[in-house]
Amino acid sequence: MKTMQAHEWMINYTRQTEWIDRRGIFLWIAFYTGGLGGGLYLVSLFFNSLWGMFLSWLIIAVIKGGAHFIYLGRPLRFWRMVTRPGSSWLSRGIIFVLSFVVLAGAQMAFTYWMPGTAGEIIFKVLAGIAALAVSVYTGFILNTVKGVPFWNSSLLPLLFVSYGVMSGFGLAIVIALSGGDVNLATSETWSRWLLIFNTLLVVIYLLAAANREATGKQSVMEQMRGHLAPVFWAGIVALGIVVPAVLAVFSYIVGEIATALLVTGVACEIIGGLSLRYCILKAGAYKPLVARTS
Repeated sequence: MKTMQAHEWMINYTRQTEWIDRRGIFLWIAFYTGGLGGGLYLVSLFFNSLWGMFLSWLIIAVIKGGAHFIYLGRPLRFWRMVTRPGSSWLSRGIIFVLSFVVLAGAQMAFTYWMPGTAGEIIFKVLAGIAALAVSVYTGFILNTVKGVPFWNSSLLPLLFVSYGVMSGFGLAIVIALSGGDVNLATSETWSRWLLIFNTLLVVIYLLAAANREATGKQSVMEQMRGHLAPVFWAGIVALGIVVPAVLAVFSYIVGEIATALLVTGVACEIIGGLSLRYCILKAGAYKPLVARTS
């Protein structure tokens, strides 16, 4: 009897490329801007900031929606996915985005022309739910890919939402510095606490992934010692955690720091969030079908 030849992908860890390489880079952008825009909208509801709401709407409608459209490539395929919400989390995500664009648009109209009315309250609730869905669904997309152990974690949805809200408070700082309708001190305080919380989440997520099985450990090692190490250590750790933490401590001690330093801290948080999504997508690898004999 002829034995079946074991191909490379059957015995080795095979990195996924569909969602990060070539046109997949637009999906990375869409995943990040969904969390950023959704988080900013939730923060804007907290402050009742119309400027923040409008900025979050632009981020989701233009940047995230545009990136999704470019990634899918075919307009007919795009609309076909909208009509099949039960087919995948990606289809549901597109519905969440469209729902947010409509509901948040209506809410901003009520807030601007008819503030304090029942219509404004109703649309704030509905748009807030849609914003949360936009922020969280990317974590569920990755979590349902059972062939990639590094993504099989219930922490991913929470991690993505929490990073989005932290970046939302960061953008709220910029809005406040620009004279917008946001409280600067409150934004700084929440940003500091969420930085600590997110750092712990990242550590727990990586430890859990490394201990789950061999493929998950391989994905973690690729980030810490492999080809993703520069992005992990420079983007996530140095710029995304250390620099904002140092600036936060300095601000807490002296009471007030230069506007340029605050904006730098916000920019570093955004770079950290982008780097986190990039590493998670890039390090995802399919586990081999055939166990190695040596």
